[in-house]
Amino acid sequence: MRGRPAPRLRQVALALLLAGLAQGCAPTAVQRDGVSVPYEQAADEDLRRAKKALDQGRPAVAIRVLEPFLEELRSSRRADQGLWLLAEAHAQQGDPERAALTLRRLIERHPRSPYAPRARLRAAELYRELGRPEIGRAILRQAAFERAPASLRAQMHRMIADLARAEGDYPEAVLALALSRRDAEDPETLSEIDLELQELVQERLNDAELAHLARRLPRGPVYDRVLLTLAERQLERGDYGMALDTLDRLPQRLRPVDERTRTRLTTQARAGSESTSYRLGLALPLSGPYEGFGEKVLRSVVLALGIFDESPRHYELIVRDTKGDPAEAAEAIHELIGEGVRVILGPLRSVSALAAAPWVERARVPMLTFATRPDVPYLGEYVFRIGLDGGAQASALAQCAIDELDYKTFAVLYPKDDYGRGFKNAFWDQVEERGGEIVGSEGYAPGAVDMQAEIKRLVGLYYMTDAERELVTERDRLLKRRIENEERLADPNFADLPPYVDFDALFVPDAARKVGLILPQLRFYDIRDVTYMGPRDWNDPELLRIAGRDARGSVFVDGFWAADPDPASADFVARYQGAYGDVPDATAASAWDAARLVRSVVENEGPLSARRLRDALLDVRDFGGVSGLAAFDEVGGPLMALQLLTIERGAIREFDCRPRVKITSP
Repeated sequence: MRGRPAPRLRQVALALLLAGLAQGCAPTAVQRDGVSVPYEQAADEDLRRAKKALDQGRPAVAIRVLEPFLEELRSSRRADQGLWLLAEAHAQQGDPERAALTLRRLIERHPRSPYAPRARLRAAELYRELGRPEIGRAILRQAAFERAPASLRAQMHRMIADLARAEGDYPEAVLALALSRRDAEDPETLSEIDLELQELVQERLNDAELAHLARRLPRGPVYDRVLLTLAERQLERGDYGMALDTLDRLPQRLRPVDERTRTRLTTQARAGSESTSYRLGLALPLSGPYEGFGEKVLRSVVLALGIFDESPRHYELIVRDTKGDPAEAAEAIHELIGEGVRVILGPLRSVSALAAAPWVERARVPMLTFATRPDVPYLGEYVFRIGLDGGAQASALAQCAIDELDYKTFAVLYPKDDYGRGFKNAFWDQVEERGGEIVGSEGYAPGAVDMQAEIKRLVGLYYMTDAERELVTERDRLLKRRIENEERLADPNFADLPPYVDFDALFVPDAARKVGLILPQLRFYDIRDVTYMGPRDWNDPELLRIAGRDARGSVFVDGFWAADPDPASADFVARYQGAYGDVPDATAASAWDAARLVRSVVENEGPLSARRLRDALLDVRDFGGVSGLAAFDEVGGPLMALQLLTIERGAIREFDCRPRVKITSP
């Protein structure tokens, strides 16, 4: 055995021999047009030609270069770039499947290539286009993210989020977006990610998914937002202790916006865990020009909730003064939310409701506002309106006049402000919708008390010749002794003279005090054989006091009437008078209904979270409120049962609209 190498030495020698043979066989040059070209130089030339063809939009030329390149020069140090360009050429040709397969070859053969991370991202994009997001996600999950630059990592995580969302895997989408957000630097990109995260967290994930996701997320703004959302939902269910535990998991320092949310939620959770009463907020004008209305609302709410009963209900009422100012109203709502109220009654004015709505929507606290603008409920899903709007009143009047009384023609005399123009337009629309006609319309200055010019224009007395004016004066003189002057009044010269009262009814949308001044002026100009019509503002004893007999036979609409014999209305009036010594009006009635409605829901179903209270309010049917409130529509606008009123025998009475009907507003 001497002279023969040991087995181990034989193996080493064989390995060295094979390595030498392999090195000796490795190509060092290739033939191009009969010329020997160095191997890598040939590779560089092929890649340059392919890239130029792609830049010129000629993918077929690039493919004819790259396919031989990958066969002949597959050992080149730039083979990975060749695969990258070939994939792009297939994509340009409209063949995403072949492009994706080429990229997978690149990833498998050259896993450490600088092109590999981009190849995974591009392949995922292509599989998304092909409707196979699961393959794209699998490719990206295996990526070596640490080798990719931050900007590319952000794109890769964003692609994972898109693919996960396409498969309905929303928790994975949130996690991927959180990782993308961590690496993204562009402010616009960050804003887009935050908007998508907000929608996913708020709308797509249930509580269990949020709780599990929080354990997987990296610490940062997304983690904070997930926990804050979870705490909000726990508060809505009344799980105050659990909400406090969730809030305690947040880091000590948060972004300012999240810190404000944490403070609010913590206040609500502590208040809820310490209190056995149901906390309601009132945002009303208790000082300033509207304080009288605010006082009526406060009185009715206190009465309806039984705050001062011998055995008071478990309600805690927190009141804030809006001073009738929108900015003050917004601040009042903000303070009430911070106090942990479950529901807010108010504000009173529409402009204040507009200012307050963003706060309640952000905090998800239901707000029942006494505003009358019809668009108020569209401000958010937690905004309810219980004020009676002009469109509902105009609809009730037009329905009675045209459908029941068979009136055909109408005129409008209105104040030239937002209130008057809004009512005029609403009434005009309702009349025409039912086949009636507006034959005259005149506006007057809101502060005016003398409407002679406007009334004259309405009936043709304003634009007369001197001769016509003399005839009208003479005719009016003779009419003072009609019987004695009957023969002279038959003179044809007196025929066809104004006033031309060619309408069946005259609509005047103004307050009772102003209308009390207008009606006598209308009578003075012989506008007699028509029906005067008005909105709920006419439902006021002041109209009788000022206009007297001139108001007889007028017709107006309201949801509440203090003399209504209905048992519920009579009981409310008796309670209010007994407590305060005054007769309640429509404002007081609306407040009574708002408080009674919340009370009925709470006492029937137990203390509810904000969301469950909102849903319960939307489910109310046939409430039978004394203000006419019957239910809410799908956006939180009131459905009202209205009644027509008139003045007879010196009092406000119900109007028999042949036959008597209860008219439900649209």
